[in-house]
Amino acid sequence: APAAGYIRALDGAPLYCVHHAAAPILNPHRRYFPVVIVPPLFEERKSAYATLRRLAERLALNGHAVMRFDFRGGGESGGAAGLRRWRHLSEDVAVVRKTLARLSGARDSVLLGLRMGGTLALLETLRVGGEAVLALAPVVSGSAQARLWKMRSKIRAELTQENAGEEAARSGSKDDGVFDFDGYEIGRAFLDDLSQVDLLKDGHALSCPGRILQLSHRTEFSTETIALQKVLGARAKSVCLRVEPFWDKVDDVDTRPLEDAVLQALHELG
Repeated sequence: APAAGYIRALDGAPLYCVHHAAAPILNPHRRYFPVVIVPPLFEERKSAYATLRRLAERLALNGHAVMRFDFRGGGESGGAAGLRRWRHLSEDVAVVRKTLARLSGARDSVLLGLRMGGTLALLETLRVGGEAVLALAPVVSGSAQARLWKMRSKIRAELTQENAGEEAARSGSKDDGVFDFDGYEIGRAFLDDLSQVDLLKDGHALSCPGRILQLSHRTEFSTETIALQKVLGARAKSVCLRVEPFWDKVDDVDTRPLEDAVLQALHELG
């Protein structure tokens, strides 16, 4: 059964983690990579939770040890959300990665991230390397994502508040520079950090295998996916999957094609 608990972030905040031990599958012709699942942020984390849990369970049943976690200041982890910076997310990934290596006995792991988690997984792999990286619908432009979050928050507030004064108070910035995005606190400094993230500008050729999984209703690669593939170089491959954007849904979505694609990618690596 999965083992849930807490480990310590670099600043001492408790990070909630769930370890899915690998099923004992013996195949001398294959390698079974530990996998760190890097979650998306805010509402996307909430909507994708069940899908990522099922994915972790299936990976474990197929011989891959898995660690799921929540960033400090979010989900079940401790820490002040409004004080969180982009570098803190990077630090949390490093701590979880080290913990999974100790639990699994492996040298390193595969980073598997969704949305902003996919962006972070790519950047961390480019920065420090790894066995491989799987980026699921990664956000290429942080500034575009920040603008989208602001716009959505404002629209929701206008639809739910009875007067403009309350709406402005909820969707605007507090005196301490913290925004309230539908109950999720985001510091102005974090949005500034996010606006500097750009995979096309900051990326370069991967030194390990990588997969970019485009998840959408499209049957062909978007210009953004093609551009990212070019930046990441020959060791990266793109996969086009017709999967509903489950990270933006209230209802459950059949994501078995995604699970199959992830398992196939790991099988090719092994």
